[in-house]
Amino acid sequence: MILITGGAYQGKLAFAKSICEKREPMIAEGEKADFEELKQADIIGQFHLYIRKCMEERGNEKENSNEKNHLEEETEIEEQVKELLQENPNVILEITQLGCGVVPIDAFDRSYREKVGRIGCILANQAEQVYLVNYGIPKRLK
Repeated sequence: MILITGGAYQGKLAFAKSICEKREPMIAEGEKADFEELKQADIIGQFHLYIRKCMEERGNEKENSNEKNHLEEETEIEEQVKELLQENPNVILEITQLGCGVVPIDAFDRSYREKVGRIGCILANQAEQVYLVNYGIPKRLK
């Protein structure tokens, strides 16, 4: 897996396309794609939005049922990420850094920001290569 990170609108997806070996890669957008699409994709764009979607879905489930606690919710998302990496080990994954700006007032947004950071750490640890892209310029970190 190759991980590409950086701020919003910095050229991460364009860089992902440039390093992909396929001429016309299958790109899954995190906000729209389901888990099966992510497992088949060559490039996953905006993975942070997939994490948000999962958290929002689990939040709605939690409102309807008090069976799951916060730790179980976190473990489910992290387990899903591990399964994704097992099923699609050659994926190029693009994720936006969220922790460098203003701390959100909303509790959900703070939790989301923290979750993206923690999952980003897991991804970076397991990635073969990690790139930081700023202003369209990639810098290899790992």
